Order: sequence, then C-alpha cells, then structure tokens
Amino acid sequence: MQEGEREEAGRGSASRASRRVQGLPPEETKTLDEVKREARKANTAKH
Repeated sequence: MQEGEREEAGRGSASRASRRVQGLPPEETKTLDEVKREARKANTAKH
C-alpha cells in the first residue's frame, strides 16, 4: 500500500464500526430475500 491509498479505500459511506463509535445507528439494510424480490419485479417490468 502506498502512502495516501488508505484514505481512498475508506471513502464513501462510513463503516458500521465507525458509525457505532460516533453513536449513530448502523445503516438500514434489506434482507437478501427483499433485494432478490425487488430485482425480480424490476426485471419482469422491463419485459
């Protein structure tokens, strides 16, 4: 890892651990089944 790469890797959304440290709740995530169901709906709507 070169200097400066570490900051780049962590960009975007805060990791669960850092959210917890800041006193924030973990991000809401859908269950895998919900994601699959929504993807299936989107695919059937296209055809």
